[in-house]
Amino acid sequence: MKKLITLAFLLQSLMLNAQMLSRAQAEADIDTYNQVLKEVHYNPFLYISADAYQRKTDSLKKTLADSIPIKSFLLKLSQLTGAINDGHTMPVVVQQAFKADFRKPIYFPLSLTAGPNGLLYTSEAYAASDIPAGAVILSVNGINLPQFFTRMTKGIGGLPAFKKTLVAGLLSNYLYYAEVKPPFKVTYKVQGKTCFTTIGEGVILKDILTKAFPQLGGTDYTFEVINSKLGYLNLVTMKDDYQRCGAFFDSCFTAMKAAHINAIAIDLRHNSGGNAIIAHQLISYFNNKPYALSGGRYWRVSQRYKDLLITRRDTGNAYLRQPNNTIIDQRQCGPRDPLFVNNKLLFSGKVYLITGSATFSSAMQLADAVKQYHMATIVGEPTGEETNDFGELYKFDLPHSQLQMQVTTTFDLGADCNPNKKHPVMPDYIISNTLPSSSGSDDAVISYILKQLK
Repeated sequence: MKKLITLAFLLQSLMLNAQMLSRAQAEADIDTYNQVLKEVHYNPFLYISADAYQRKTDSLKKTLADSIPIKSFLLKLSQLTGAINDGHTMPVVVQQAFKADFRKPIYFPLSLTAGPNGLLYTSEAYAASDIPAGAVILSVNGINLPQFFTRMTKGIGGLPAFKKTLVAGLLSNYLYYAEVKPPFKVTYKVQGKTCFTTIGEGVILKDILTKAFPQLGGTDYTFEVINSKLGYLNLVTMKDDYQRCGAFFDSCFTAMKAAHINAIAIDLRHNSGGNAIIAHQLISYFNNKPYALSGGRYWRVSQRYKDLLITRRDTGNAYLRQPNNTIIDQRQCGPRDPLFVNNKLLFSGKVYLITGSATFSSAMQLADAVKQYHMATIVGEPTGEETNDFGELYKFDLPHSQLQMQVTTTFDLGADCNPNKKHPVMPDYIISNTLPSSSGSDDAVISYILKQLK
């Protein structure tokens, strides 16, 4: 009996090392995910009924083969996470289970943009081939790319525009999960003509992801003065280091004051959130009146999240004293005094906030507060998240695949504190970015703002 147990353990270890799961292991991981989801999520059945979700789970299990690659399992599991329509709840983007491949030049190298017609366009020319910027990519290694793209968006929750933006940015990673490897045989179209080419080698994961998500490459923010009349602050992310961020904001507004610049554009189009303290900090440079970043939240209490707080040594948190499976009502409606006051660099000029479909989480809250309390003019596209949406992540690993998952625990209210409203932050002036072209194109939003300053 001992030999049988040892053999079974050895076979299981070999299967995992080969990046494979048995059907039983895959089903167990699905069950684990669903159990955690029901324990920690505020309301996983807000957009899908519990019965419909169970039917989807049962249907997914029926598609499992006797053995399944972990990459394929991730794509299947995404169908389940996407069903609850929570843009935060999903497999973690960069999976440590595949870290052995991160530095291998095997990822599809083209940076793509999703067009309004369901097609995918190259964001820039690729030097290693003759594919220009603005080309429509039709297929890669025989895979119909628009159809593949549509399938992948079904694995993401949230608003349609956000899904398209996120999947376009992650498409090389999704193709990797689908075992699309170099050489890449690409079919594309330029000015109505269908062309073919082969790209012999890919790129490493970080290089392609940072094209769509510059914060992954260490770019947190940039600043420049455009045409000697517009300060342009590109706030790419809102990480936890608020002191370093504050020093950067100081430098931006000091430079504008010295150069007598009377307008600033704050770009949130790449900003998927971070620490809300950064939002309060930034607001203090152009507003000193009461406001609210949000209307508070409802927070589900679970033993799993309590254990996480204890692990973080947050033992004084009031959350720990609440009964499990209850909801904490943390609503705070109405404006409150600013968190940061007496800013010596308070800016009195024109403030523009630029939003887009990737403006998410704390960045969306920043835009929502600015809109609700009329602090600036918002230009661009609607945010990728509704003002009432889920938040506060709980991350965990599935036991057999070791895939890392993230599930939300709160339902956060917008700055108007109305739980019944369902809408993103709408710009005062909606301006869509133009698609890339072989001749290049200016940023339509920045061009619009500069025209207003004449």
